[in-house]
Amino acid sequence: MRVHLTRDSVAMGDDVDAPHEDARDLPAEMSVREAVDSVVKGGYLARIAGGKASWILTSAGAAIAVVAQQWKEPRLLTPVASTLASLPTDDGVVRWHFVYLAQRDPVAVFEGLRSSRAGL
Repeated sequence: MRVHLTRDSVAMGDDVDAPHEDARDLPAEMSVREAVDSVVKGGYLARIAGGKASWILTSAGAAIAVVAQQWKEPRLLTPVASTLASLPTDDGVVRWHFVYLAQRDPVAVFEGLRSSRAGL
């Protein structure tokens, strides 16, 4: 399954390549967790000096995970068993966008997103 990637810029010098487009071909049955890990560990996100950066991963405009440079793995907002095939597509392509939150506390971001979903 094709996963189209974009991310926010992290600094003025990073703006040159915005919107930082990339794509990955991953198995449709791959879990969302494995797919996010693959993208993050593959070096797609910018590394921030000081080792702390927070990102919200969105798919079709909805937050599906929080990623933090200082964490070993992302924290999902989707059911654990979710696969890429379960995500919305645009002509068969999953579109992910990483929203950069600078050094905001990723735990607070995750908890805020999780509690707002619970209230829906």
